[in-house]
Amino acid sequence: MLTLRRRCGNSVVRIMVTERCDGDCAPLDGSATPTLTVLRQVHGTRVVEVTRPGGHQGTCADAAWTSALQATLAVRTADCVPVALYGADANGDGAVAVIHAGWRGLLDGVVPATLAELRHHGIRDVRAVVGPHICALHYEFGSCELSAATTALGPSVAARTSWGTPALDLREAARLALRSHGAVIDREIERCTASDERYFSHRARGERGRTAVLIRLEPKPWPERPVSDSEQEREATGATTERFTSPLGRLEADPEGEAPGD
Repeated sequence: MLTLRRRCGNSVVRIMVTERCDGDCAPLDGSATPTLTVLRQVHGTRVVEVTRPGGHQGTCADAAWTSALQATLAVRTADCVPVALYGADANGDGAVAVIHAGWRGLLDGVVPATLAELRHHGIRDVRAVVGPHICALHYEFGSCELSAATTALGPSVAARTSWGTPALDLREAARLALRSHGAVIDREIERCTASDERYFSHRARGERGRTAVLIRLEPKPWPERPVSDSEQEREATGATTERFTSPLGRLEADPEGEAPGD
């Protein structure tokens, strides 16, 4: 699992990106972790506000945001684009969000809808972490749908597969949607779910399994101490700061107790 930590106003943000070895997150429903919100993703543009840990569990939506400490938000993907957002208001109060961005959601505006919701609540300087998804080389796309995508998002989203057929560049589509609506891309995890077997892929291998991107707003340590480089970003091999302990996705803090458990 890849774990990122970022400063966010008066808080710290923890972002977790699971891999196949962390278990199948398809059955992840929050029941094992009451502070976890897992949406019922429907390839739409609905954005929900989670006001307490575990709120909106199972709600039909493709994006969620929260300013509640210790509320963990999650989206699950097998080829679509998972996006984690974070920012703070003028008082330094942080907020985080997750987006499940499939091609329909990208065309219909799930990214700008989420950013607009954050701006409406005074969240500024929003930064984005874009998770693993299928790359254009492996994402063959129908010509009619591709024409609609270029009309909605711009001509640069049109690409070709490695075998020469029309393709949709989801990475470029996500970039355009984020940047054109004021978000700064902090990190792109440039791993293709079709070619990298650390991740599940429905398109390439017909898999039903899902990986997850999770984000949580945590209080800063007190007395405050600097966040070290290793804490800012840790890609661990068996010793992550946060890990899944079963396919149901129960989160546990590491044995050092560095991060409060759910």
